[in-house]
Amino acid sequence: MPEDVCQYCGCDLDARPPGRDTGFLYGVECSRCPPGKRQSHVLARPERVDALTCPDCGATIAPAEAHPDVLVVKEMVYDVCPDCGARCGVAGVRKLRDVGGGTM
Repeated sequence: MPEDVCQYCGCDLDARPPGRDTGFLYGVECSRCPPGKRQSHVLARPERVDALTCPDCGATIAPAEAHPDVLVVKEMVYDVCPDCGARCGVAGVRKLRDVGGGTM
């Protein structure tokens, strides 16, 4: 599908430009999970947070932007469809933290 059309509803984004929405992605690998079950997770949040919760073991990971288990923090700017309101593209990405060496 062309980039100028919403992938969800087909709205012509050239005729009706998309809005913008900002969110944050946290790339986490919890050290408190057992080694055999440890996984990497990308946790999306609508705003910056002070703490995260491991989806596997429930451990609190804080501070979210400085904890060793948080490998990547990215600020995401999304295109938002003017018709259906869905995030239909990424307008920009800014890395706030990257200690994962590009693995996330």
